Amino acid sequence: MKIEVFIKNEEVPLQSTQLGRPIGDHYCTAHDTLKTEKILTEESKKVLEEAEEKAKELNAEIAIYNVSTFKGQLVAKLKGVKSPTWRIVE
Repeated sequence: MKIEVFIKNEEVPLQSTQLGRPIGDHYCTAHDTLKTEKILTEESKKVLEEAEEKAKELNAEIAIYNVSTFKGQLVAKLKGVKSPTWRIVE
């Protein structure tokens, strides 16, 4: 038995940093970048916890698909999944 879990990540900004120095003190040659980190959405965290509990009950393995990636979106679309969820597959 297998449990399929569909989760979603979101990008959260960490801090703004300046990359490189301005050439000749000209502001347009300095590049500002924004560092981000990918984290699970609250809904995805709840879904993952529920699936892990059910997997322990049923002694099932878990397959996780991230719908924030192209491959995860493709699998979700083929299986008719539109939001973070889990389901039992025989």
